[in-house]
Formats: sequence, C-alpha cells, structure tokens
Amino acid sequence: MKFNYSYLLVGVIILASAFTLKTIVTPHDSIHEKESPKKWNSVEVAVSLSQTDQKKILIDVYTEWCKWCKVMDQKTFSDSEVSKYLSENFHLAKFNAEQKEALTFKGKNYTFKPNGKRGYHEFAADILNGQMAYPSIVIFDNNLNKLEVVRGFKSPEELMKILKENS
Repeated sequence: MKFNYSYLLVGVIILASAFTLKTIVTPHDSIHEKESPKKWNSVEVAVSLSQTDQKKILIDVYTEWCKWCKVMDQKTFSDSEVSKYLSENFHLAKFNAEQKEALTFKGKNYTFKPNGKRGYHEFAADILNGQMAYPSIVIFDNNLNKLEVVRGFKSPEELMKILKENS
C-alpha cells in the first residue's frame, strides 16, 4: 500500500486555512471595541460619573469606517502621557456618529437619521455643530456645557496642548 502525499497536502492546506480564517474573522475586531489603556464609557455613563466628582467629559466622536479615528486610537489615545492625563482629568466616552440607538442628553432625545448610504446620529450633528468630521473630540464641563470641539487627527503632543488648555 502506497502513501498518497496529495492527501497529506490537502490536510495541511485545510488546517492552515482554518488557522488563517480564525485570525482574520474574529468578532469585535474594531479598534473602538478593544479595551484601550484607559476606560471608555458610553455618553450616559460619562455624564453620570461627572456628576459625582466634577470631572470634565471628553467624547470621542468616530465612525467604523474612519481610518484616522483608528490611527488616533492606536497612536494618540494609547500614548502613556495622554492616557494618564485623560484618566486623571476627564470622564471618557466614545460615540459612533452612525449608531442606530437613541440617546437622551440634557433632556433632549436624539435618534439616527437615515441619509444617503449611511446616515448620521442627531447627537453627533448637534455636538459637532453640524460639521460632521471624524475623528472629532468634544469637551464638556461637568454641567454639560460644551467647551471645545476639536476636529481631525491630533498627535499626542497636539492633543496634550489642547487638553491642558481645557483643564
């Protein structure tokens, strides 16, 4: 009885494909869903926390398709100095500007609005003053007064300067 190497080759290919597929198709592969060095909350949780200790609120407004949002997570928010400063001085929230779930903020209800291929969330449009640019950071005081809107990618150094001006 001869050994057929083609069966061995097919087996190796199937096994390699299974491992490759597992690394490519993993749930929650979005950078925004991974735990970063500091604690990101929902807007509602950040607002609630700010009422207890008077810290300001920083909301990172992003979309799933935004390349620079992901780069900002990987390069800026993960920087040890930025991460430490954010954790000590702000309650942090991430908000997907295209999320479908409704949100109540300062007693006003906000919903998703279909528009073209994607649509937008009214909350994002409101806090960004209608200028839907991603990434954007919005800083609020603990009374939910908007202090600043920062649009576009910021390096750790640029963001630290902005954060210190708003502390």
